[in-house]
Parts: sequence; C-alpha cells; structure tokens
Amino acid sequence: MLRSVDGGTETYVEFVNARSEPVVVHWLDHRGHRQRYRTLDPGQRYRQRTYVGHPWLVTTARGWGLACFQPQAGTATAVVR
Repeated sequence: MLRSVDGGTETYVEFVNARSEPVVVHWLDHRGHRQRYRTLDPGQRYRQRTYVGHPWLVTTARGWGLACFQPQAGTATAVVR
C-alpha cells in the first residue's frame, strides 16, 4: 500500500492541471488514506510544501486515479495530462 512515511526532507511540488477538466489533489496519509487538498481547474497550478516520502495522488472529480507523484529532494513540477 502506498502511504506516507516520516523522516523525509522538506521539499515542494508544483501541480499543473493540463487537462480540460478539473482535477483533485490528495495527499496519501500515514495509513494510505486520501486527504483532499485542492481542486485545480483546467490550466490552474499551485505549489505545495511536502516531504520526501509523502506521496500525492491526483484524481478526476469522480475520484478516478490519474497520476501518483512521489516527491524528491528539490522542487519538482507535476503536470497532470
């Protein structure tokens, strides 16, 4: 099961919605449960502070998985297509 683990370095992920529909960004907590953070409209982006070892899941508005991002050291851009 994909879930967050402690001890990772602080970092940032910039999420970009390149789709023609809204997407929802979720953090996967220490039990692997989705924690809804933000809805991004088409073309919208935002920067999220996080930690290495804290995975993020992007879904459709209905909850269907589109992409999973595992942060690394250093700011990264996560483009959802």
